[in-house]
Amino acid sequence: MQIGESSIDSFLDALASKEPTPGGGAVAGLLASIASSLGNMVLAYSEGKKSLAEHCDVHADCFSILQEAQSEAIRLGNADAQAYEKVSELWKLPKDNATRIESWDAVHLDAARVPIEIMKLSENVLQTLRRLRGKTNAMLRSDLLIAALVAETAARSAFYNVGVNTGQVADAAQKEKLDAQASKILATCRVLALTIETTC
Repeated sequence: MQIGESSIDSFLDALASKEPTPGGGAVAGLLASIASSLGNMVLAYSEGKKSLAEHCDVHADCFSILQEAQSEAIRLGNADAQAYEKVSELWKLPKDNATRIESWDAVHLDAARVPIEIMKLSENVLQTLRRLRGKTNAMLRSDLLIAALVAETAARSAFYNVGVNTGQVADAAQKEKLDAQASKILATCRVLALTIETTC
């Protein structure tokens, strides 16, 4: 099932089913998309207000970034599901199967790289939301905060998806590289979300 091509009810039913996808990776992508959408709702209610006219250039730039992030997050959520399907198929093979042995690290590394991209996108969304502090409709302050918290949750969710895949990788150097990258992005996302929450 492709995120973005199904109703909410259909997606939730598929998510609740005993199938490998959609799963946590798709949820992480969807959360990042929701955060982007909510950020743009805040901008929509800020557009045209005389009191915010001086921020119109920032609004336009942030709207463009969030709009692109909204669709890219859905693409990544679907890509995560596709990557995990390959992992799932590999696990079904006998442990002594040549394809399983030869492909093991590569398939799990690919499955780890997609959630890292979701984390990067979530960081970009948070950076964008931080720029909007004090520059949007004050009545939608809570929506801006919620967008930031959802984006952070997307990053945290993706972080655990990275770890569950790198945990299967035998190549220590590759594993450590991806784990370190994910940890660094997550730390940044947490700081950004806290900054927005405490200063918005």
